Amino acid sequence: MRQWQIESKVLAGFALSVAVLAVVGAGLYRTTVGFIDTSDAVARSQKALTTLEAVYSLMNQAESHQRIYLLLGLPEYLELRHEAMARMHAQVTGLRELLGDDADLSAHLDELERRIDVRMALLDHVLEVRRTRGFQAGQRQLAASPGREEMHRVSEHVVFMQGELSARLQQRQQAAQAGAHSTLTMLGLLLVLVAASLTALHLQIRRESSERRDSEERLRAVVDTAADGIVTIDTQGRIESFNRAAERLFGYPAAEVIGGNVSRLMPEPECSRHDGYLRRYLDTGEARIIGSGREVTALRKDGSTIPISLAVSEVRLGARRLFTGILHDLTERKRAEQRQARLIGELHDANEELRNFAYVVSHDLKAPLRGVGSLADWLASDYAERLDDQGREYLDLMKSRVTRMDALIDGILEYSRVGRVHEMRTDVDLDALAAEVVHLLAPPAGVQVTVEGPLPSVIGERVRLQQVFQNLIGNALKHLDKPEGSIRVACADDGDHWRFSVTDNGPGIEPRHQERIFQLFQVLTPRDRKESTGVGLALVRKIVELHGGRVWVESTPGEGATFFFTLSKSGPPDRAGAQHP
Repeated sequence: MRQWQIESKVLAGFALSVAVLAVVGAGLYRTTVGFIDTSDAVARSQKALTTLEAVYSLMNQAESHQRIYLLLGLPEYLELRHEAMARMHAQVTGLRELLGDDADLSAHLDELERRIDVRMALLDHVLEVRRTRGFQAGQRQLAASPGREEMHRVSEHVVFMQGELSARLQQRQQAAQAGAHSTLTMLGLLLVLVAASLTALHLQIRRESSERRDSEERLRAVVDTAADGIVTIDTQGRIESFNRAAERLFGYPAAEVIGGNVSRLMPEPECSRHDGYLRRYLDTGEARIIGSGREVTALRKDGSTIPISLAVSEVRLGARRLFTGILHDLTERKRAEQRQARLIGELHDANEELRNFAYVVSHDLKAPLRGVGSLADWLASDYAERLDDQGREYLDLMKSRVTRMDALIDGILEYSRVGRVHEMRTDVDLDALAAEVVHLLAPPAGVQVTVEGPLPSVIGERVRLQQVFQNLIGNALKHLDKPEGSIRVACADDGDHWRFSVTDNGPGIEPRHQERIFQLFQVLTPRDRKESTGVGLALVRKIVELHGGRVWVESTPGEGATFFFTLSKSGPPDRAGAQHP
């Protein structure tokens, strides 16, 4: 693209130069034609002056020859007189041609020719008198003839016409000089414009070439410093460029592979098939790798093979077609994938062992707990009359510890099941689910639980979502410290998520405890005052995060607390972590 821009600018500059030269050349042509016309007019004027002088001179010669003939009677002078007359008429004809474009001088020439004819007629009459009456009669006729006056009039016309011709000659000479000056000026301007155009064009080409070299050097620097290998080949499969990353990848120096066929970088059978693939693409346009990416195996100089990711694109530079391949070494990724697969297998085995361990531990722990609980019941029943108040208190305390331990084991088992045992994801109507949870919890008299609905429906595991609402509403009921309690369940649109809240008017939670309460086994009140396993909020947090949301609390001590949690509108992430559609 850059090359085309340079060529376009060069062509545009050349076209502009040609246009300027054409305009100036046209002006120069018109100036030159005018100068030639003016020079021709000057030449004609000069020739007209010369011819006019010749006419007057020939007329004087004709008269002189005639006088000599009349005086001496020599016939040869009569012949000279006729010859001078013929030449004079020829000069008058030539002069008329020279003055053909000047009406004023042509009119004076007509008058001059008439005066000449009158003068010649008088001379002819003298010759006739001499021929018919004799020499003396001719002399008398010559003396009596008004020839001198006529010759004077002819001379006046000649002088006048010479003055007019001289004036015109001077004007035309001045015009010729001006035309010559204009021609030289236009020629100088033309040369200056040509030089300026060529200089500007040269500077433009030089600047564009410098910019192109800089651009190519920057591109070469980028290609050479790229982390991935970049290889360019032509339509014959010959390598044209081979960057440093490619040198490191294949173990070849660039000078060793440039000009060779790219198939040397491929193991069999791809090495033998590559040229056929390339010819098929050039002939039919059928692409296997070009325009897309795929994982292939490359052959290094030392004969070893490496997995690479290959993306090939086609580039057209004028009539040339080149193919650029970007190669990324997948060795580390393959090793990481193998390590990940091994770790996933180990994690799966560990989870399986943990699940078996949890069931075994729960069975082994619950069996003696049930025995201790039964024993406490037997003692309370069989020795009721023998036990004092402190003994009965100890038995009740033992039974409560057994109950708490049983609940703790159930909580641990349930916590371990979340994220490990998956239920079917369905469209859950949270409005109906919240009402069901409130009904199961059966709030005591004086405590009002309000669901500000309707709540939306979401995609998720119904039992897990039920545990979230049951734990949050149950905690609010459990920790109320007032006879009149109020619990509100609400929902708000939070963009890509729904934001739910459970608000109570209980004792509230101090800021330093607001993060700790979501950790496993963490409780804020002594277990002797309120039975709690410290598993409920940790379970809520785990379930919400597995559904693509988060949970937090906002509270002011003495003014109640609000537990917030969000659920994604598009559903929970799938098992691999992507968002569920």
